Amino acid sequence: MSRAPPAARSRLRLARVASLIGWLLCAIASGPAAAAADPLVMAVARLPLSLPLYVAEARGFLSAEDAPVRIVDCDYGRRCLERLLAGGADLATVAVLPLVDSALRGERFGVLATIATTRNDTKIVTRRGSGIDAAAALVGRRVGTFVGTSAQYLLDLSLLAAGVDPATVQVRALQPADAVGALRAREVDALAVFEPYAWQAMQALGSQAQVITDRRLHVEPWSIVVSARVLPGRDAQLRALCRALDRAMRFIAEQPDEAWAILGRRLGYDAAAVAAMRRDIDFALELRQSLLTSLEGQARWALRGGHARGTMPNFLDYLVPGPLEAVRPDAVTVVR
Repeated sequence: MSRAPPAARSRLRLARVASLIGWLLCAIASGPAAAAADPLVMAVARLPLSLPLYVAEARGFLSAEDAPVRIVDCDYGRRCLERLLAGGADLATVAVLPLVDSALRGERFGVLATIATTRNDTKIVTRRGSGIDAAAALVGRRVGTFVGTSAQYLLDLSLLAAGVDPATVQVRALQPADAVGALRAREVDALAVFEPYAWQAMQALGSQAQVITDRRLHVEPWSIVVSARVLPGRDAQLRALCRALDRAMRFIAEQPDEAWAILGRRLGYDAAAVAAMRRDIDFALELRQSLLTSLEGQARWALRGGHARGTMPNFLDYLVPGPLEAVRPDAVTVVR
């Protein structure tokens, strides 16, 4: 077989090199875009506080803003955060105390935004005739709660506000699926639980239900956190998520009845349950200084009461304001 002339062979080699360089440049250029298109998995607690995400999903705002997010259900915020930290989710919905506990253990994550706040989500539910008509009457009683969650924190606040040492109350750790049954079977004298479990307990006891609550004690933020594993290179997707949530917030404000109907269909709540739970929640997409105050306050409570160990972290390092700031700069008021 005859060989090509030297000049022809040289041109062939140059063409192959140019082709290889072109392929590498395409791979480099398309790699991050392909990665950015991968759906982010979000662990969302099946709670009324998660309404903006259900609205964004049901109304198509996620797809409209090119925010590929796949929602997976979990019972409550601590479970969502555990899933994220274990690598099973990229984002999660969660209240403050699980974030505090994880930060004190040295876990890393970023708080993207707060989507809701409530003054009355956690309630103490007991039975009429039990002699428990105020938090002060819980001394020596068995109180079931979800340990390590905002429910336990609000229980302690209620006791302290009533002048009761929390150590004088028999706290029983319960799982959501067991809470109502434990109260109905008189295995506990009261429940300190957030919605929808407080509503379910009241429905189970019917006219015998008695609720102890104090809206003045605490405002609880409900936030979206993002895994430290996905923070680099995902700003575009996180900004798209913020845009979708911003649209969901406007929908909730402008069409509240339809928004809450979405929640009822998504979680199987009837109209009476929706009406009872919607009174006490405010929805807003924000990252406020008050979130830092809540994180620091609950961290001091956890350390002082022996609920957690560690050194007080700088919670400012856990905030990720960039994506929300790019979408709604007025919604970020954290002092940096």
